[in-house]
Amino acid sequence: MHAELVIYVQRLGPMRAFYVGCLGLVVVEQDDTTAMLESDGWTLHLVTVPAAVAATIGSEDPPRRRAQTPLKPVFEVTAIEALRGRIDQLGGSLDPPERGRSFGGAVRLDALDPEGNVIQLLQADRAKHGDLTPDTWVDSP
Repeated sequence: MHAELVIYVQRLGPMRAFYVGCLGLVVVEQDDTTAMLESDGWTLHLVTVPAAVAATIGSEDPPRRRAQTPLKPVFEVTAIEALRGRIDQLGGSLDPPERGRSFGGAVRLDALDPEGNVIQLLQADRAKHGDLTPDTWVDSP
């Protein structure tokens, strides 16, 4: 199965840099208004909204959490805490470790991309990491 997701963005450059630099997606095609990023099994499209629409959205620094959307993309990563500095550097933010939860054999912790979209990071492998509580997953390899 192959899945694709479209995220409408105001600032293509910072958003592309975030998803490539933090989550390892690869740019396979891009132009001035769109970037197609891929990883195994799925594709993420970043599409710039028209200026008139962007003006109605507004932007804040740091970005305001867009918690009212009914969708939350989930990205599997090797080590959640290892990404904290990179996420901050690229304009996003990672929730504090105590807000994470263990569910379905993985630790899950929310983050914000540079425009405030909520994403979830998933760190799997119960056999390797034991119970996957915050004190056992912060320094995973």
